[in-house]
Amino acid sequence: MSEKLFRLKSPLISNGLISALRNPDSVSVEEVNCTVDLTNLSKLIDQLILEKVIGANLDARLVECVHTTFKSLPSHILTDMRMWHWLCVIRYPNIPWLRWRGNIPVDPEDGFTVGTGKKHVPSLRFLGTSSINGHGRNTFSRLFFAADRMMENDNSDYSLVKKLFTSQELHLGLSDREFGLIPKINRILTEKLVELPDSKVRIAIRKLNSIGGSICLDLLSEEQLQQLIDTQSEEVA
Repeated sequence: MSEKLFRLKSPLISNGLISALRNPDSVSVEEVNCTVDLTNLSKLIDQLILEKVIGANLDARLVECVHTTFKSLPSHILTDMRMWHWLCVIRYPNIPWLRWRGNIPVDPEDGFTVGTGKKHVPSLRFLGTSSINGHGRNTFSRLFFAADRMMENDNSDYSLVKKLFTSQELHLGLSDREFGLIPKINRILTEKLVELPDSKVRIAIRKLNSIGGSICLDLLSEEQLQQLIDTQSEEVA
């Protein structure tokens, strides 16, 4: 069943986040001229909360449903961070807490407090910005855009993108760089690097970023990229 999709009238900034989480009804929103069926996503989120799934385990469980739910939306809606702000702050605020904190604080301010026994949650996990980096920080948009860059139009196998989210280092390395917008690089790097230690992933990403300054990576064939990354992987190993 389709339901109305909303976005905030104005993007939230960090200073207004605690107030918005405390009083979501006070946040000004507007209807997006598109509808989506949130039924499966809502059911999945309820199930994950019931199962007490937390932390990085949420990523692999959510990514396919998040992508299939929103992939039909036009690009100008998908790149409007006000919609992702609405999802994180108004519609499903428990998910950012469970993903990055492991539990839901009694008061939102406590969730952003650093101290003994308290895990700090960056405000970008609820917000994010319209930059490549910002897409990779918002709890929901990071899942969507990672999947969207990796999936072929006729592909329904999400196993590779789920594997990507077993390495936070690799995901951030891709989401922070322009070559992370190239689908074939996402696929090949995930296949080659996802099981390497974080330190080796960082080295490989930096090397590719350096090479990308002198070579137009998106013009290389998948076979050429495979050879390039294989050479890098051997050097890193």
